[in-house]
Amino acid sequence: MGLVVTVTVRTTPTRLLVRNDRRVVYTILNEGDYDVYVGFDKNISTTGSSKGIKVSAHGGVWSDEYHKGDVWAIASTETEVTVVETSEGG
Repeated sequence: MGLVVTVTVRTTPTRLLVRNDRRVVYTILNEGDYDVYVGFDKNISTTGSSKGIKVSAHGGVWSDEYHKGDVWAIASTETEVTVVETSEGG
């Protein structure tokens, strides 16, 4: 089963995915004009010790096949990302 959504990432933490124990893999595609930072809790930021994993503007991709929990993102300027999640079963 798959899910493809476009999500607006704001300058405050934005939840991209909720916990899914059946998740096989997810991918975040950033075709926007601004970098996005991805993390696993709502304390994510664009700087400092809580800085997330950078997904670069203009085609940056982040994919993870192990994390089953929430996925969050933040940007220094509002932008959009495409999120693809694949889960087992129906």
